[in-house]
This record gives sequence, structure tokens and C-alpha cells, in this order.
Amino acid sequence: MSKGSRTLLSGLLAAGLVAPRPAPAAEIAVVMSSDVPAWKPAIEALRSAVPGHNVTTYDLHGSRAEGDRLLQGLKGSASVVVAMGPLAAQSARDVAADLPLVYSMVNDPAGLGTLEGPNVTGVAFDLPARNQLVAFRTVNPKATRIGVVFNAASLSKQMEDARRSASALRLELVVRQVATLQSVPQAVRDLLSGPQPVDALWIPPDPMLMGDATRKFVIETAMRAGKPVYSSSASMVKEGALVGSSPEFASIGHSAGDLVNRITRGEKAGRLGVVVPRGELIINKKIADQLRLTIPEEALKAAQGVF
Repeated sequence: MSKGSRTLLSGLLAAGLVAPRPAPAAEIAVVMSSDVPAWKPAIEALRSAVPGHNVTTYDLHGSRAEGDRLLQGLKGSASVVVAMGPLAAQSARDVAADLPLVYSMVNDPAGLGTLEGPNVTGVAFDLPARNQLVAFRTVNPKATRIGVVFNAASLSKQMEDARRSASALRLELVVRQVATLQSVPQAVRDLLSGPQPVDALWIPPDPMLMGDATRKFVIETAMRAGKPVYSSSASMVKEGALVGSSPEFASIGHSAGDLVNRITRGEKAGRLGVVVPRGELIINKKIADQLRLTIPEEALKAAQGVF
């Protein structure tokens, strides 16, 4: 191509009169720690966000040995690995560090120790504490004293952020960090019926508190005390929490897909940072009615789901 032709083509591209040549199809490996049905919207959104690329999903069935075997095989074929869950993310980072990695569905990336570096980016699996507190206050504005039970040391920073945000929102956060699962019931009872009972309980995304029996205990105990439960999980709202403020799974998929597109266009994964997805507000109006709480109309209109 002559110099004049190249100049003309550059001008047409800059003016938007000629479409740029599409990037060649890349092999995108979506590696799941296990097959979690709730992740389906994220995977579907990821597929829709990367048209023209070949997306293949793999299920590790919770096995690190399977993860190591699979990732070893992907090193020569995949262009980008999208890891869903901590097991998949850790396997990808340890075994296939040369492949660009986009992680998601990882509660505590810092806790894994290796989810950083020039070849790693990801999508956050939690929302900033302030966003959650604003959502809770919008739904239940009269509750100003909020109790929190948590165990994971990884949540300490989030709780510090929550304290600062609570002060700005004229909320008081009463925090109880427990060392063992056996300590949870007493901590919950103290918050609900102690000398200065709280107005509501907030259960953050702590693995210790996510067990079926523990979730059931917290919700039932709070209901008997006439107090609502705030959750970082939409599933807990279905089980009886008043409100949940959590990442929208479809948004996680779209964000992961956008990162994949940027990487396949030549951007370095390590320079893309960690993306915070959109949040979704879920409200259980039946629980509000049982507790005789009035939810403002603007909160109901803003919610993505109302039970």
C-alpha cells in the first residue's frame, strides 16, 4: 500500500467511515471451581459480551488436582482464562501464570495471596460497605443502630470502612467479631437483646455465617426479637432477611467480558485493575409487613426484586 493510500485509510478510520478490522477470534476458557447454578446469569452475560470469541466452560468439581491438570492443558490453547471461584483462580495463577487471568466470584482475593501481578485482573465479588449501608438505610430509615457479626479476618478492612461510612450516614455500627462458629449464637443474642439492643442485624459475606444452619438461626432469632436482618446475599432475602445489597451476577459477567475484550485487543491485564460490578437491591416486603415496617416507595421502585 502506498503512503498516500495509508494516509487516506487512516483518515477514513479516524472519521468512522471505515470500520476497523475486527480482532481475530480468541479461545476463552471459563474455569469454574464448581458448577454453581447461581452463576449461570454471569456466564451467559460473559458470552454475550465477547461475540466473535470462542468461549468454553470447564468444571473443576471442587478438585484442586483437576484444576492443576486442566490448567496445564490450557497453557497451549487458551488466550485468556476467566476463573470463577477461589479454587479456579488459585489453580490458574499457580499453574498457568503466563496466561492472562480474569478472576470473579472470589470473596477475598487478597487472602489468596497471589491474585495480583502483571497478568491478573478481575471483578469484585462484593460491594463497597458504604453502598450497602446506603441501601439498608433507604429501605429501613428508622433503624440507626446496626449490629454486625463476622469471623473472617479478611473482613476487618471492610468493617473499618463500614464504621467510617456509618458515621457519615448517621448510623451506629456495633461490631462483634467471633472466633468460632460456636460463638455466633451468643453474639447474636447479645446484639438483639443486650443492654443496648440494635435495630437490625447485618450479616456480611463471611463463609462461617453462610452455612444453612447458621443463616436459619440468625434469621429466626432476629424475627423472634422483632428485628430485621440485612444481608449481602440475595438468597438470604428469599430465606427471610429484610433486604439484600449484593453484586448483580449479570453485571459481573458483563464486566468480566469487557476485561476479556480489552485484553484480546492488546491491553495488559495487570493495568486494568479490579472492576466493581453494579449492585442489586432485593427487598422482602412480606418480612417488612410481619415486622410492621414501612418501606419507602422510592426504595421499592429502586429494587431489582421484591418478594
